[in-house]
Amino acid sequence: MMGAVMGMLLLGTAIAAADEPLPEVTGITLSEVMITSSMDGTEQPVIVGVPDSYQPGTPTPLLVGLHTWSADYKQRAKPYGMQAATRGWLMVLPNFRGPNKSGPTAAQAGGSLLAQRDIVDARAFMIENYSVDPGGIYLTGDSGGGHMTLLMAGKHPDLWTAVAAWCPVTDFRDWWALDTGYSRNIEVVTGGSFGDSPEVDFEYARRSPRTFMTNLAHLPVLFGHGDGDPVIPVDQSWATYRELKRVPAHRTVFYSWGAGHTGLQGFGLDWCVEQTRSLPPLPELHLVTDESKSYAWADLQMADETRLATADIVRGEDALSVATSNLSGLALQMNALPLPEGGTTVAVRNDLPLTLTLEGIPAGATMTCEGGWATVQQQSDEALVLSVQPSEEARSLRLAW
Repeated sequence: MMGAVMGMLLLGTAIAAADEPLPEVTGITLSEVMITSSMDGTEQPVIVGVPDSYQPGTPTPLLVGLHTWSADYKQRAKPYGMQAATRGWLMVLPNFRGPNKSGPTAAQAGGSLLAQRDIVDARAFMIENYSVDPGGIYLTGDSGGGHMTLLMAGKHPDLWTAVAAWCPVTDFRDWWALDTGYSRNIEVVTGGSFGDSPEVDFEYARRSPRTFMTNLAHLPVLFGHGDGDPVIPVDQSWATYRELKRVPAHRTVFYSWGAGHTGLQGFGLDWCVEQTRSLPPLPELHLVTDESKSYAWADLQMADETRLATADIVRGEDALSVATSNLSGLALQMNALPLPEGGTTVAVRNDLPLTLTLEGIPAGATMTCEGGWATVQQQSDEALVLSVQPSEEARSLRLAW
């Protein structure tokens, strides 16, 4: 399974300074490009790799490679470049705000929304400028790069064909509590020690992949961790993998072996190539978010942006169950899955007033709701918009078409 192209990444790999020249890698041309952030408008550097075999117009897989905790985008230019060259893949290496340690922009690193957006922007740049195969977009990283790989998988599962993360940091609070030198780094990027304030605690949660693991239901994910890792304990990964027990249909594989702080880059990419995203949408979503955004066939609008929001959505044969917290709006693409004949029952439990939009249902659908806890706010041929009062208990209404 490891294949002929297996590479091992070690913690001691030299960290390239930002002003170092790019390495020469046989079979691929590397260049540095500046991309304008779609979030704050700043110019962010990436390394682009174009293999000698690339032909414009021919769909080509894309490798998105992420640097480690204390490094920048140039750190892994050579090993990632070698992997891309051997496979004939395009490559992009984003900086995602650089090292996760002290500095005037430290809070922008460490898994911030800005850092996440830089990776999204790098992917978009490659799709816009090269013939990227949409069925072959692979994300990988180890150590701090493994942290960002899992975080991006949980926050943006629809962007990747498959991902591979090695020896990742998965929970900031647990790693910070070990009181190592990295604990100070976490305090710098989050704004303080855990427990200092609700705002700081929220930063710990929103930058931790474990928080978003249940979002991974339909995405093939491989993550591995050496049993003897002295830097990031293997328990970081085991505890995170156990979060997936709520998602029986998940496609995540956890791989542990007798090693230290290492990553099997080639092994992970070989595994990614064997995966496919050509699956029907899942009827069950268990979503956690720290920002308003879409996941699969659901669009979540947060009420309070200083704490997490959740949505548990289950589509049965003739019933829909929705439970939300800290959401002001939820839109569901009902026709992403086969619609039941004649209508459906909708059970809703929500802690705040909720605008529930059901898109893709037959025109002229009617609603029956005893007690008046849900009312039709707007109706068109494309959607039915309901205003739902909050309740700690689930209540049911009936839609007919």
